[in-house]
Amino acid sequence: MLFFGGALSVLFLTVSAEYCYTDVESACGTNPKNGGLISNCNAKYGAIDALQADLQAFANANIETSFEFLLMSTHFGNYEADREGFKGLYRKLSDKSWEEAIDLMKYIAQRGGKMDLNQLPRSKKPIKDSKVLELTELNSLAKALDGQKQLADEALRIHAQAQHHTKQDAAVAHYIEERFMESLSERVRQLAGYSNDLKNMLEERDASVSVFLFDEYLKKTL
Repeated sequence: MLFFGGALSVLFLTVSAEYCYTDVESACGTNPKNGGLISNCNAKYGAIDALQADLQAFANANIETSFEFLLMSTHFGNYEADREGFKGLYRKLSDKSWEEAIDLMKYIAQRGGKMDLNQLPRSKKPIKDSKVLELTELNSLAKALDGQKQLADEALRIHAQAQHHTKQDAAVAHYIEERFMESLSERVRQLAGYSNDLKNMLEERDASVSVFLFDEYLKKTL
């Protein structure tokens, strides 16, 4: 029985590997076929073809988020606003989203896919989404929190899709869980805490003093 199981495994691996092998035989034989192409000799396996568009869109969503945070950092770091704490917070979040977007692009390439920068993010922006240059400190925290929640929801959706796909790509599910879910969960928790803390401070004392103290707190904790 053990021998049969081992033989079956070897047979399965042989059949799986025949696609590239057949291409090479056809391309390098005495009568080359298909123009000498070896299209099946790639790193693709599992459900990467079905999930690639979602991964591309998620990478682009992280790039878009990174630029939004960078613009927010610049806004609060200018001489008029002079909020070094908020500037540092949003620059840190911008760098993190950029880093994760690059990592996701590398993963797509690792799985034999290609990055498409024209694949639009699936997350939808609110119709009355305020412009960065019009945001107050509390509004900016709310905007940042909403954006991170959208990314977290999209990560969960891709994770579930990878698990419940007909081909069940556990590798994609594991990658999304390990690289994004814990990190996004921590950022959502942090921004939710910042939003509520600043709101409570604004209700208890002068607004300008509250924002100044909170900005000083951010500078010391980042």
